[in-house]
Amino acid sequence: MRPRLWLAALVIALGGCASASLPYKPESPPSGAALSADYTLLADRLRVEVDTSGYRLEDAQIITPAQTTVRPQTIEQPPLYGGGGTGIGIGVGGSSGGGVGVGTGIGVSIPMGSGTRVQGNTVLYFALDQIGPAPWRLSVKVAQTTPAVIVLPAR
Repeated sequence: MRPRLWLAALVIALGGCASASLPYKPESPPSGAALSADYTLLADRLRVEVDTSGYRLEDAQIITPAQTTVRPQTIEQPPLYGGGGTGIGIGVGGSSGGGVGVGTGIGVSIPMGSGTRVQGNTVLYFALDQIGPAPWRLSVKVAQTTPAVIVLPAR
Protein backbone atom coordinates (compact mmCIF):
# COMPACT_ATOMS: atom_id res chain seq x y z
CA MET A 1 0.00 0.00 0.00
CA ARG A 2 2.79 2.43 0.84
CA PRO A 3 4.47 2.18 -2.60
CA ARG A 4 1.17 3.24 -4.19
CA LEU A 5 0.96 6.32 -1.95
CA TRP A 6 4.55 7.20 -2.76
CA LEU A 7 3.88 6.77 -6.48
CA ALA A 8 0.75 8.95 -6.29
CA ALA A 9 2.67 11.69 -4.46
CA LEU A 10 5.43 11.53 -7.07
CA VAL A 11 2.97 11.81 -9.95
CA ILE A 12 1.28 14.83 -8.33
CA ALA A 13 4.63 16.52 -7.65
CA LEU A 14 5.94 15.95 -11.16
CA GLY A 15 2.64 17.02 -12.68
CA GLY A 16 3.15 20.44 -11.11
CA CYS A 17 6.53 20.69 -12.84
CA ALA A 18 5.00 20.23 -16.27
CA SER A 19 3.35 23.63 -16.36
CA ALA A 20 5.02 27.01 -16.27
CA SER A 21 5.34 28.54 -12.83
CA LEU A 22 4.95 32.31 -13.29
CA PRO A 23 1.57 34.11 -13.47
CA TYR A 24 1.50 35.50 -17.02
CA LYS A 25 1.10 33.01 -19.89
CA PRO A 26 1.32 33.41 -23.69
CA GLU A 27 -1.72 34.44 -25.73
CA SER A 28 -1.11 31.35 -27.92
CA PRO A 29 1.20 28.85 -26.23
CA PRO A 30 4.00 27.55 -28.46
CA SER A 31 4.22 23.84 -29.13
CA GLY A 32 6.78 22.05 -27.01
CA ALA A 33 7.18 24.39 -24.03
CA ALA A 34 5.01 25.87 -21.30
CA LEU A 35 6.17 29.49 -21.09
CA SER A 36 5.32 32.04 -18.40
CA ALA A 37 6.63 35.36 -17.11
CA ASP A 38 6.43 37.83 -14.25
CA TYR A 39 7.84 41.31 -13.80
CA THR A 40 9.09 43.81 -11.25
CA LEU A 41 9.28 47.57 -11.73
CA LEU A 42 12.63 49.01 -10.70
CA ALA A 43 13.57 52.71 -10.57
CA ASP A 44 14.29 53.10 -14.29
CA ARG A 45 14.02 49.55 -15.62
CA LEU A 46 11.58 46.71 -16.02
CA ARG A 47 12.87 43.36 -14.73
CA VAL A 48 11.16 40.42 -16.45
CA GLU A 49 11.64 36.83 -15.33
CA VAL A 50 10.77 34.20 -17.95
CA ASP A 51 10.19 30.51 -17.23
CA THR A 52 11.16 28.76 -20.47
CA SER A 53 10.42 25.19 -19.32
CA GLY A 54 14.15 24.53 -19.32
CA TYR A 55 14.74 25.66 -22.91
CA ARG A 56 17.38 28.25 -23.79
CA LEU A 57 16.00 31.69 -24.68
CA GLU A 58 16.90 32.62 -28.27
CA ASP A 59 15.16 35.99 -28.64
CA ALA A 60 13.18 38.46 -26.53
CA GLN A 61 11.75 41.90 -27.17
CA ILE A 62 8.96 44.21 -26.07
CA ILE A 63 6.55 45.26 -28.79
CA THR A 64 5.39 48.83 -28.11
CA PRO A 65 1.91 50.21 -29.00
CA ALA A 66 3.57 51.94 -31.98
CA GLN A 67 4.66 48.44 -33.17
CA THR A 68 8.36 49.13 -32.64
CA THR A 69 10.49 46.57 -30.85
CA VAL A 70 12.77 47.14 -27.90
CA ARG A 71 15.41 44.57 -27.02
CA PRO A 72 16.51 44.01 -23.43
CA GLN A 73 19.47 45.97 -22.10
CA THR A 74 20.65 42.95 -20.12
CA ILE A 75 19.90 39.22 -20.26
CA GLU A 76 20.80 36.89 -17.39
CA GLN A 77 20.84 33.38 -18.84
CA PRO A 78 20.81 30.42 -16.43
CA PRO A 79 23.54 27.78 -16.79
CA LEU A 80 23.12 24.94 -19.31
CA TYR A 81 22.33 21.42 -18.14
CA GLY A 82 24.98 18.74 -18.55
CA GLY A 83 28.61 18.48 -17.83
CA GLY A 84 30.90 21.13 -19.10
CA GLY A 85 34.47 20.67 -20.14
CA THR A 86 36.37 17.53 -20.97
CA GLY A 87 36.68 14.57 -18.63
CA ILE A 88 39.82 12.42 -18.51
CA GLY A 89 40.17 9.12 -16.68
CA ILE A 90 43.09 6.73 -16.18
CA GLY A 91 42.71 3.21 -14.83
CA VAL A 92 45.02 0.36 -13.90
CA GLY A 93 43.90 -3.15 -12.97
CA GLY A 94 45.51 -6.42 -12.11
CA SER A 95 44.71 -9.96 -10.99
CA SER A 96 46.18 -12.33 -8.49
CA GLY A 97 46.07 -16.08 -8.31
CA GLY A 98 47.07 -18.66 -10.90
CA GLY A 99 47.45 -16.22 -13.78
CA VAL A 100 49.05 -12.89 -14.36
CA GLY A 101 47.04 -10.03 -15.75
CA VAL A 102 47.57 -6.32 -15.99
CA GLY A 103 45.25 -3.86 -17.61
CA THR A 104 45.55 -0.17 -18.26
CA GLY A 105 43.23 2.29 -19.89
CA ILE A 106 42.78 5.94 -20.67
CA GLY A 107 39.45 7.52 -21.51
CA VAL A 108 38.41 10.96 -22.67
CA SER A 109 34.84 12.23 -22.70
CA ILE A 110 33.68 15.25 -24.64
CA PRO A 111 30.16 16.60 -24.00
CA MET A 112 27.84 16.29 -26.96
CA GLY A 113 24.47 17.84 -27.75
CA SER A 114 23.00 21.13 -28.80
CA GLY A 115 23.03 22.78 -25.37
CA THR A 116 19.40 23.91 -25.49
CA ARG A 117 18.34 22.97 -21.94
CA VAL A 118 18.93 25.36 -19.02
CA GLN A 119 18.71 25.18 -15.24
CA GLY A 120 16.33 27.93 -14.11
CA ASN A 121 14.60 31.04 -15.35
CA THR A 122 15.97 33.75 -17.64
CA VAL A 123 15.91 37.38 -16.44
CA LEU A 124 15.57 40.34 -18.82
CA TYR A 125 16.00 44.07 -18.11
CA PHE A 126 14.32 46.76 -20.27
CA ALA A 127 14.72 50.55 -20.02
CA LEU A 128 11.37 52.03 -18.92
CA ASP A 129 11.91 55.21 -20.95
CA GLN A 130 12.09 53.05 -24.11
CA ILE A 131 9.11 50.76 -23.51
CA GLY A 132 6.58 53.17 -22.00
CA PRO A 133 3.84 52.28 -19.51
CA ALA A 134 2.14 48.90 -19.04
CA PRO A 135 0.68 46.78 -20.47
CA TRP A 136 3.73 45.40 -22.25
CA ARG A 137 3.71 42.78 -25.01
CA LEU A 138 6.75 40.52 -24.50
CA SER A 139 7.71 38.46 -27.55
CA VAL A 140 9.88 35.46 -26.68
CA LYS A 141 11.43 32.68 -28.72
CA VAL A 142 12.96 29.68 -26.99
CA ALA A 143 14.93 26.84 -28.55
CA GLN A 144 12.90 24.23 -30.44
CA THR A 145 9.61 26.20 -30.28
CA THR A 146 7.71 28.87 -32.17
CA PRO A 147 7.67 32.52 -30.96
CA ALA A 148 5.06 33.49 -28.36
CA VAL A 149 3.69 36.77 -26.99
CA ILE A 150 3.06 37.25 -23.26
CA VAL A 151 1.07 40.29 -22.15
CA LEU A 152 2.39 41.81 -18.92
CA PRO A 153 -0.55 43.90 -17.59
CA ALA A 154 -0.43 46.98 -15.37
CA ARG A 155 -0.73 46.19 -11.66
